[in-house]
Amino acid sequence: MKANDAAAYIGTSPTNLRRLVDRGELAQPLLRGGERLWDIRDLDEHAESLARNGEPIASDWSGKAI
Repeated sequence: MKANDAAAYIGTSPTNLRRLVDRGELAQPLLRGGERLWDIRDLDEHAESLARNGEPIASDWSGKAI
């Protein structure tokens, strides 16, 4: 999907979408001709990697017994 649609899908702006890609937090878009397209699976993976409000980030649990 195009940048505007991809940004809306993950609840951010197109500018922030590009920042996420630049920081390596989101996969690079696919290229079709000169057009950049984001794969919905990459967007879903990014969303799933985010911490939920009030829950520890996965790395907070490393090395700790439950």
